[in-house]
Amino acid sequence: MLARDNGDMSGFPSVAQALAQALSADDLFDAVPDTVYFVKDRAGRYTAVNQTLVVRTGRRSRSEIIGHTPEEVFPGELGRRIAEQDRAIMESGRLLAAELELHLYSDGREGWCLTWKSPLRNDAGVVAGLFGMSRDVRLGNDAAEENKAFSEVLSHARRHLDQPLRLGELATRAGLSVFQFDQRIRLLFGMSAGQYLTRLRIDHARERLRRSSAPISEVALECGYADQTAFTRQFRKVVRLTPQKYRTYGSESGGRTDGLKER
Repeated sequence: MLARDNGDMSGFPSVAQALAQALSADDLFDAVPDTVYFVKDRAGRYTAVNQTLVVRTGRRSRSEIIGHTPEEVFPGELGRRIAEQDRAIMESGRLLAAELELHLYSDGREGWCLTWKSPLRNDAGVVAGLFGMSRDVRLGNDAAEENKAFSEVLSHARRHLDQPLRLGELATRAGLSVFQFDQRIRLLFGMSAGQYLTRLRIDHARERLRRSSAPISEVALECGYADQTAFTRQFRKVVRLTPQKYRTYGSESGGRTDGLKER
């Protein structure tokens, strides 16, 4: 179990350190060669990593990574991009879910991965660090430019959830047919392209409902729904709670709303 913080600024290190201890002590994380795990403190320094990250970065031991920032661990633009991503997550407090990214390995090879990052908060709700994972994926295509275009389309979708996202237009942006685009989404996420876009919208809505007091009608518009009724219908279909009940449960349970259903 993780230690609890006292909620003040001095609690920043304790959250990350508690999770780091649990992570580094579990051999399970070292037994997954296609997945990188990590924990970072508020300054973006690694406090725990698994052996896969050690190998991927060409290091000999964890001690060569712990205490360092991504800019010190990864070369050039990649290190800067990871550090900027970390800062954005800790400043906004928002989850990064299944971001398709191109990474460099120690032997110079490039490879695609899906990255998840989540902020770590103390009892006062202040972000004290983050933890995450990156899992290797095979896109079934060695064309780097096509894969890059596909990745950029997914990022475009996440940035424009308040706008119509038509599969035909997204597929064209990626240089794929609608069928190819849908198959690529199914390969990566285990769901259709339409289901994936709905999941993006609902996940963003859940985050806004948990972390803000914005009116539900405003959240609906931010997530691309023309009116609150349509949003409520889709939200309840996916989450099994109305947006209002989801927000209420989240407030009563300190933000922990996963697994709740209306009785």
